[in-house]
Amino acid sequence: MAEEKDSVPARTGEFAVSQRDMKLDAGTATAGREGVPSTRIPVTPDYYPDPGSFRAELKKARQIFATFRAETRQMINDVRVGKPLVIGSLAQPLGAMVESVIRHPDPMVWMTQLVQPQSFMGGHMLRTSILSVVLGRGMGLMERQLERLAWGGLLSQIGKARLPRQLLEKPGPLSEAELTRIRSFVETGVELASAVQGIDPDVIEIIRTHHERYNGSGYPNGLVGDQIPVLARLVGVVDWYDTVTSQKPYSDVVISSTQAMDALNSKRDVQFQDQVVEEFVRAVGLYPNGSLVELDSGEVAVVQAQNVKNRTQPRLILVLDENRNPLSPQLKLDLLTYNQGSRGHPKTIRRALPDGEYGLDPAQVIERSSEDDGWLSRIKNLGRK
Repeated sequence: MAEEKDSVPARTGEFAVSQRDMKLDAGTATAGREGVPSTRIPVTPDYYPDPGSFRAELKKARQIFATFRAETRQMINDVRVGKPLVIGSLAQPLGAMVESVIRHPDPMVWMTQLVQPQSFMGGHMLRTSILSVVLGRGMGLMERQLERLAWGGLLSQIGKARLPRQLLEKPGPLSEAELTRIRSFVETGVELASAVQGIDPDVIEIIRTHHERYNGSGYPNGLVGDQIPVLARLVGVVDWYDTVTSQKPYSDVVISSTQAMDALNSKRDVQFQDQVVEEFVRAVGLYPNGSLVELDSGEVAVVQAQNVKNRTQPRLILVLDENRNPLSPQLKLDLLTYNQGSRGHPKTIRRALPDGEYGLDPAQVIERSSEDDGWLSRIKNLGRK
């Protein structure tokens, strides 16, 4: 299928977003909202207590994530060679992941950056699962619902394991036949999951409907508005966001978190329910954990954790100085604490950067970073010019 000049290039329902495409979306957003049935989702944002110690949870999250990742890889490999979908060995690490996010969402999100681009499918499944739980936690969904989100996010892509890798990773536009075949992964995923004894029906519905879109432009059934199950609406936003902000084998189009948030804003009540977009931005933050950012000083950092009191001033790991020279050792900076004592000379984030900017790999930064260097102890060494 040749790409049309004035259309948004599509693959499996995710959009290869560019600045031009964002403007196109923004220009058609108002028309798309007309006539879409919408019921507000009940939320309880204060249902869970404030997060505990980041350092303590990070120690637990490392092992939980390692097991979760290993079991996910094994599941994908088994399905890829024709074995039936078996999820029993994932129950314990998935449940532990949900409990970790409930205690403190930041460490588990941070750990997702350790997934290398070469394993996009597995990494995408893990990130979609974890970020879906983070979103659900932010909305105050009960733990049972968070578990459904975790399973639905993880298994939403499992049907792709039965597709040829050369098709999944083919660069450039797809023919109509190729696009149809790729989109068949939804039906294949439903078939695989339906054969699992005791699987939650809501999980199957997430797999079936996570690519439906609020204005009816999605697939496989063109559902509209409230016809799309609530949990599938959440997973759909997360799936789209992670796709456009991650490195992919079939495309070199990667956008920053702030560009993705701008694009999501143009899709409110067009492709995604307005409230779900709003809750996603609130839960994940404008600068999500593991993302690269550039400060107004010229310094470059990786976001380590969010500040609940002000999500525009997260905790950072500084990796490049104002001249773009590598910092050794890397420094930790709590923007909120720093700015409270900055005496009129605050540091602010100028912009988010796509992964790979300045040759930086957030995963390598995370690997090198110690578990805790002490936030306040570093502030004295940063200089308040």
